[in-house]
Amino acid sequence: MSYVIGLDVGGTTIKGGVFAGTSQSMIDIHMKTYSNENTLEEILASISEAVQYLMDEASHLEIGNLVAIGIGIPGFVKSSEGFVLYASNLRLHNVNLKQWVEEHFGVLCVVQGDARVGALAEREFGAAKGFSSLLFIVIGTGVGSGMILDGKIYEGAHSVAGEIGHTILEPGGEICACGRQGCLETMVSGPMLIRAYQRRIGKKVDVTAKTLAELAACGETNAKAVYTDAARSLAIAIANYCTILDPAIVVIGGGVSLAGSVLFEPLRAFFSVYASPLARQSIEIVPAVLGDRSGVIGASLLVRDILLDERSM
Repeated sequence: MSYVIGLDVGGTTIKGGVFAGTSQSMIDIHMKTYSNENTLEEILASISEAVQYLMDEASHLEIGNLVAIGIGIPGFVKSSEGFVLYASNLRLHNVNLKQWVEEHFGVLCVVQGDARVGALAEREFGAAKGFSSLLFIVIGTGVGSGMILDGKIYEGAHSVAGEIGHTILEPGGEICACGRQGCLETMVSGPMLIRAYQRRIGKKVDVTAKTLAELAACGETNAKAVYTDAARSLAIAIANYCTILDPAIVVIGGGVSLAGSVLFEPLRAFFSVYASPLARQSIEIVPAVLGDRSGVIGASLLVRDILLDERSM
């Protein structure tokens, strides 16, 4: 018997789990270990600490040896080589994380973008179970996305495919974190929803995306308008995506998706307007169901699939 470790390395936290053949982790960890100001060495040390803790705990369960580590990370990743091309929240640039982990722990390591591993998890155990192609969008502080086509993660020729958050919907619009103007992220991310609400009421107020959604659900006019505008922009982006790649289903996760019907009702209505006739009839837009566990589960699936492929050869 053997086990794998799945890690979800976020901007300020690391979540991890030990998996031995099912979607349920046998051991969990959630570490607040670093800030955006930490160095590369400190981030790598935190990853090492998380893996070592999970290995130590697994040794008490008599489940065999660690055989692989899967890591989901926010940013652009060239998974075939384990390179983190760019992860702004972690200040990582051209770091061969796969090589570093394999040298430290002596087992296979696979690294992939966090939205992509989330897509894997939702396809295997979540809202997209049974579908071979899907678009998974994560809306929180930013907007990330991952594509599954014909059962596999699609990265594109340069490993940057699927970044729907950085498709331009409003040329000359607000400046995005990527440096361009008018990206979808500037219209639907949590911070941008708050900014749009403050503009509407003409003053700064202490509000979160969660409380903004609660206001909208209670019928507050300005809050409802903010979500309606965001839903329109998101629907246009999804409709364009569906025209090009025709996914079977669209799954939306992240903190902003927890707004529920406040977001999804206008989103579906606008999608029926902007999507092609066939897409509006056949493609469903649904909320994710795995919550903040999708990254850890998906990271474990990354290595599970590779190990299964190797054993079948």
